[in-house]
Amino acid sequence: MIAHVVRLLHGGGRFSRTELAGIRNFVVLQYESPLGSVVHATPLFEALKRSMPDCHIAVAASTVAANVLHSNPYIDRCVVTPSPFKDFWRSVRAVRALLESTPASPRCVITAIGKQRTRLSLLSLLAGSAARIGFTLAPELCDVPLVFDPQRGQIESNLDIVRSLGHPVPFYEPRVFFSRQDVEKTKPWLASLEIDPAVPRIVFVTQNSGGQRNQWSPTRFRQVISRLASASGAIPVFVGTENEAVPIDDLRKDLPEKGISLAGKTTTTELAFLLTQCDLVVSLDTGPFHVARAVGLPGVVIAPAWQDSREWLPMNDLRYRVLRGPAIAKGQPDYWIKEVSVEQVLTAAHALLEAFPVSSKAREARCNHSLVEGSAR
Repeated sequence: MIAHVVRLLHGGGRFSRTELAGIRNFVVLQYESPLGSVVHATPLFEALKRSMPDCHIAVAASTVAANVLHSNPYIDRCVVTPSPFKDFWRSVRAVRALLESTPASPRCVITAIGKQRTRLSLLSLLAGSAARIGFTLAPELCDVPLVFDPQRGQIESNLDIVRSLGHPVPFYEPRVFFSRQDVEKTKPWLASLEIDPAVPRIVFVTQNSGGQRNQWSPTRFRQVISRLASASGAIPVFVGTENEAVPIDDLRKDLPEKGISLAGKTTTTELAFLLTQCDLVVSLDTGPFHVARAVGLPGVVIAPAWQDSREWLPMNDLRYRVLRGPAIAKGQPDYWIKEVSVEQVLTAAHALLEAFPVSSKAREARCNHSLVEGSAR
C-alpha cells in the first residue's frame, strides 16, 4: 500500500547513481531537540559543501537546531519551521515551500540521524518532487534508505549520506561556529577569566539533560574541582541550562574556589566562543561537551557504562580521555557512574593539561577556527 502511494506521488523506480551524483540542491530535516544530535550532524553540511562547492544547502530546523546552525558557513539557509511532531501539515507546507525556493532541480530531502520516525519520512515524501535519502524506520518511503549502526557512530553514519550520493568523504569533526556578535556579547563574562592568562580555565559540566542515566556524584565532582584548583590554581567555569543553574550553585557553595557559573546565561554559539577561551573541559556525556569538542577544546568525559562510547564520543583522539567502566546491558533507574573514580578523572585531567598546556595562542587558534566574520544568518 505504501509503495503504491509512493509510485502515485513520485512515479516508479529509484534514482540511478548518475542521477544521485548530479544532485546539487538539498533540504536537510533537522528537528532534533538534544543538543548533541544537532552538533553531530554538522559534519554532514561540511562534507556536502566540500564535495560539491556549487551545491545549495537549506535546513528545515527546530529552534534548538537553528541556535546551533545559524552561523554555519556550510549552510546557505537555516529556517525554523513548524515541528512535524506538533503540527504535521503546517510542517509539510513549510518544507514544501523551502524545497520549491531552492534553485532548479534536481533536489534532495535528507533525514539525518536522530528521530528516525516514519513521520519524517512521510514529510519528505509529501514535500515535493525530490530524491529522499536518510535514516528511517520506513525504508519504502526513501529512495536511499540507510540503517544506523551505533558502533560506527553518529558522525560516520551522517557522512554515509554523502557517500550514498557517490562522493567519497573523509571523517570530519563536528564544528559549531560563532559570529563577532557572539564574541561581543560574551566579553563581560570573559573579563572575569582574564585576571591571569597563565591560570588554567577548566570548564565543568556537572549536570545532564535528564533524559539519560549518566549522573556522577556531586561529592566526587567537588573533590575533583577542589583538587584541580588547589594543584594548578585553576578557575572553575560551570556551564549548563537555566534549569541546571540551581543544582550547579548548590555544588559550588562548598568549594574553596567557587569560580563562575554561566548556566542559562549564554546562547549555544556564545557558549562555543567562551569554550574556545578555556583550556580543558571535565564533563558528563551531554550537550555542552559536544559543543566543546566542536571548537577543539581538550576534555575528560565521564561516560556511562551502559552506552557504547563509539556512538557519541571521540575515540582515538589524543585531545580526549573517555572514562568508562566495564560495559553493562542497561542502566537501572537509580544508576549513576560509580565505575569512574575521582583519581581517574584527576589523572586524566592532569595528563591533558600537560599535553595541551595553558596557552593564549591555543585559545586564539580555537577562536579563529570557529569564528565567522560578518553577521549571522
